[in-house]
Amino acid sequence: MDSVLRLPVEDKRPTSNAMDYALTVVETMGEQGLTTVPIKPTTAMLTAGARSGHVSVETAWKIYQAMINEEN
Repeated sequence: MDSVLRLPVEDKRPTSNAMDYALTVVETMGEQGLTTVPIKPTTAMLTAGARSGHVSVETAWKIYQAMINEEN
């Protein structure tokens, strides 16, 4: 994954300050083991979670909501 995100300087296209900042934030998140996820999961995500956890899709949805809404 890092090889995809970290391009040699000569391979980078010119970007705006905002884009540079956004890319730095995303890279830092990855280094910390964090990622972004949708607030509302797709049907495929819920189905996969339900199958993996041997629960209903409704239960998988409740679990997903609980994880998203958890605050540290």
